[in-house]
Amino acid sequence: MSEPSITIDSFELARSLQRITGEVAVARLQRLSDMLAQSDGKLRYQIDGVIEQEGSPAADLRVNGRLYLVCQRCNGSLEFDFDRTARFRFVANEEVLNSLPIEDDEVDAIVGSRAMNVYDWVEDEVILSLPLVPRHDECSAPVTNERSVVAAAAPNPFAVLAALRNDGDDSERRS
Repeated sequence: MSEPSITIDSFELARSLQRITGEVAVARLQRLSDMLAQSDGKLRYQIDGVIEQEGSPAADLRVNGRLYLVCQRCNGSLEFDFDRTARFRFVANEEVLNSLPIEDDEVDAIVGSRAMNVYDWVEDEVILSLPLVPRHDECSAPVTNERSVVAAAAPNPFAVLAALRNDGDDSERRS
């Protein structure tokens, strides 16, 4: 049986300085699971509502757990300990979001909601924070270039010409 989604009022969370903690099975997060070698384990999350100095509602989201990524070098399973904390400022709508300056790299702005899905928020943050090209420091499987393997197996087209040339040389010697 699938665990139910958890929804929060993001503005109330910030206003009342609430703390929410929990965990979610990695297998429950379908988009994330599709990117992994295996979807074992759980992710733990902690959300702390805050009001920023200028009065904006915000929250600190911390997510941690072990993920099994696909190594892009050998296609094997790669253990990855995930631990990320990020600050999110809640805005009322897309129009406000699009009008914000992009300069602030320390705080991400997102559209808040009276029914914000916590699991979707956690999943989005994990997906956006994964390494672009995960790979082992050292892979157990040898790295092969598929083209070189195919090229080595294919006959050299010039070998036929060399054989014809050699046959021609033999016939000249016989005459």
